[in-house]
Amino acid sequence: MHTSNFSDGLNTVEEIVQYAGTIWLTDIAITDHSQVCLDSFVANQKFHRAGARRSLKSRRNVHNNVTVIFGVEWDLINEQWDVCFDIQWMEPEFCILSAHIDIYKWNPETITDATILAIEKHHAKIRFIAHPCNNNDFGKYYDIEKLVRVANKYKIPVEMNGKNLMWWKTNIEKLHFLLQSADQIIINSDAHTLYELKEGRNFAMNFLRENNYID
Repeated sequence: MHTSNFSDGLNTVEEIVQYAGTIWLTDIAITDHSQVCLDSFVANQKFHRAGARRSLKSRRNVHNNVTVIFGVEWDLINEQWDVCFDIQWMEPEFCILSAHIDIYKWNPETITDATILAIEKHHAKIRFIAHPCNNNDFGKYYDIEKLVRVANKYKIPVEMNGKNLMWWKTNIEKLHFLLQSADQIIINSDAHTLYELKEGRNFAMNFLRENNYID
């Protein structure tokens, strides 16, 4: 999920942690966008300058027993698998590989091969591959069969993104292939608001039930 402290979320870290406890979550991962993405937001006046990430070193959860980990949603930058790993030069252990259309400005037809090169280079650090079925970014360009095959080879989960599904941003045909073919799937809220934190993953689970993927 994303915060207003360091990224494009609506709520602060503390608000998210408090709310997570009220909806019975035991663990959450806050994975704000990478620095190259944040710089793009600021340059295009989509986002304010982020707070100091180093402040997290002294942070403790004083609200409840929810375990909170902090990561980064990496950004694929170009066809040579260059990736932005950090927020304010801080690279955490929990890393997600993603691609956004405002950052990867090369030929979109090259996104699959560029992502695969990044996986081959950095697979040991990648916890999962983010929103490959998101039509607002590269959902219509990804060769989902090729991507899933490589993800399976390196035992990397692929994301089913609840927020995008809830807001009709998902390529449903590719999502079905992913659900049928990926060895590991992360069912994730990708929340930018408290509402998405509460409902995003539930929406995804209901989709799985309605389509007979789970009971």
